[in-house]
Amino acid sequence: MVNVPEYISHVYKVEKQLKNYTVYSLVEVSGSKNLLTELIRIEAFREKSDTKVINFYLRLRNTSNWKKCSLVTGLRQIKNNDVFYGDCNIPQLIGNRSKSLLMFSDSKWRLKLYIYVFSDFYPFQKGFLHSIVNNIK
Repeated sequence: MVNVPEYISHVYKVEKQLKNYTVYSLVEVSGSKNLLTELIRIEAFREKSDTKVINFYLRLRNTSNWKKCSLVTGLRQIKNNDVFYGDCNIPQLIGNRSKSLLMFSDSKWRLKLYIYVFSDFYPFQKGFLHSIVNNIK
């Protein structure tokens, strides 16, 4: 059994769903510190960059125009799981000072989205990443 580092979980519910994106609103935060915004948007990756390993993007609602809101990370799927992960290298965007791990998991009927933020922690070994997934699901 692996020791899972501290994280803050955020629970979001679907507010609006269109073909290329879904908007979620915050329902619950574990602990007293919200590291994300009240509204977030998960956008489909439309191959406008060179990367080929992401399926979606996470965008925080920190301005009044979604196109100008902060693009935090691409979401990569963990093999054989309905779990995605990403990272945030932007200091202070999510309360971090260094690279931080974000994990994403849908509820069974895709009505809720769970985001786990491991501030200032990022595993560089895939095996450790899989161990974390298995211990927080």
